[in-house]
Amino acid sequence: MLLKVKERRRARFHAVQALYQQSLAHTQVNELKLQFYADNVDRHPVEWDFFYRLIDGVAKHKEAIDQKINHYAINDLSSINPIDLAILRLGAYELIDCLDVPYQVVLNEYVDQAKELGTEEGHRFVNGLLDKIAKEMRQQ
Repeated sequence: MLLKVKERRRARFHAVQALYQQSLAHTQVNELKLQFYADNVDRHPVEWDFFYRLIDGVAKHKEAIDQKINHYAINDLSSINPIDLAILRLGAYELIDCLDVPYQVVLNEYVDQAKELGTEEGHRFVNGLLDKIAKEMRQQ
């Protein structure tokens, strides 16, 4: 069980990196998935199916996800740091579409990502915004 948790955590970590990279380089989703798999398959166990689900889900529902984020964000999406925005998009996607994952897990995982990768106050922003989305999208 613990190994699966770590594999999922790594999938989320790589998904954040991939979406951030895509925002800078405008790489196609399939190319991005292949690149991240090739670069990381031999390094450590990753739940690749979950990574693909996250990347594909955000790509497919990006407009709806961005509308949801924009609804709760004080600032326009264009003013949000790209790494914080990647974290928000993935967290929002999981809250909206990955109902098999408890909302507390989603919040904790992406707040941790924001602490590690995001801006100085990004984790507070991510926590507040994802909490609002969770309250709307999930029965708590």
